[in-house]
Amino acid sequence: MDLSAALWSNLPLEMLEQVLSYLHVPDLCRYRTVCKRWDRLMCDPKFGSLCAQNAAKREGSLIAMRYSIGGWSHGGWCFLDVNARRWYVFKDDGQGFRRNFYYQNVRMDGGLVCQYSFMHDLGLEEIIVYNPMLQTHREVPTTPLKCLASKDFPELLLVVDNISQSFKIFLFYISRLKVPLKLVYDSVSNEWKTSTSPFHISSGSKLLGSNVIFQGYLYIYKYYSSPKQHPLWRYNLLKDAWENLDVPIGDELWSDRLIVSANSLFLVGWSTGDRSFQLSEVKVPDMTREVLFKLSEADVVELGFGTGIKNRMLDIPRISAFSFGNSLLFMSMLTGISAAFDVVTRSWDRNFPPNPLEYLPDELCLWVGEQMNLLLPCTLW
Repeated sequence: MDLSAALWSNLPLEMLEQVLSYLHVPDLCRYRTVCKRWDRLMCDPKFGSLCAQNAAKREGSLIAMRYSIGGWSHGGWCFLDVNARRWYVFKDDGQGFRRNFYYQNVRMDGGLVCQYSFMHDLGLEEIIVYNPMLQTHREVPTTPLKCLASKDFPELLLVVDNISQSFKIFLFYISRLKVPLKLVYDSVSNEWKTSTSPFHISSGSKLLGSNVIFQGYLYIYKYYSSPKQHPLWRYNLLKDAWENLDVPIGDELWSDRLIVSANSLFLVGWSTGDRSFQLSEVKVPDMTREVLFKLSEADVVELGFGTGIKNRMLDIPRISAFSFGNSLLFMSMLTGISAAFDVVTRSWDRNFPPNPLEYLPDELCLWVGEQMNLLLPCTLW
């Protein structure tokens, strides 16, 4: 194919826009230096909207991770392109992870980030949505109900519609064996509403911290010492009903997380029994659990996850897990070393560059993130 400069310069603008709109945002930002024509195009909000619409048609290749150093201050963003195996780093814009909030929940989708923060004892609440590429934020009205008196911390869900350039925020106030209080914010109306209708959210597409939506259910893992209760619960989004699942978990797990990949449900965490790092597939129809791998502390150290500071409470390495394609990416929260496990072939891929913040082993780094595409800085939202 002839990729000469003359060919590109002779392309009609409409065709050029269509071709470039399918590229990833980091590449487009670099291509601004090609010529003045391309620079003007990359700064056009209409082109930014076209890129966002086309990006919504494909699976995100970037895992966006928010890091914080020394508590909640002096943070920034890291983006890992899992296809190109390349990291991008952006300094903090000053709008993320506000200090002095006791509880914070962060979710990401469609190039935007939503942060819910509150101080329980003072009843202070703050909700912001911001674009890490443009470094601008929008403050969302506080929730209409005084839910802060409840000890049940809310679960957060952000759903971005890149076609209409709007977003919705879902808050679940979950209390075990009770119907969750569901609040919905619409950016178009700029209002919160209490939802009584069923939720229609694609299975496994949105993670809720240690909870996850999968096949029409909200799954929650919480270990109870009582033998009469099992740690895996699920809430039917259509029928407003709880169910305690009789799935054998075994030893209590620490640093646990439910995660969805390849249309399957997985549980990852440290076993307090043999102090091993485990990944299990939860086969809900059969109410069984299959352990895909079990790593001893020595195995974890060999992978590069075990060096640096360890969890002070349990003296175990802290490992984050992210889903992409048929794989789960495991990353040490303190060494920056990453490795992916394919849940279909059950094989490891260690060919990932270390996180660029690995030179900060003595600082506290908090990682939260999901797989998504980014927005061009010119994109209106």
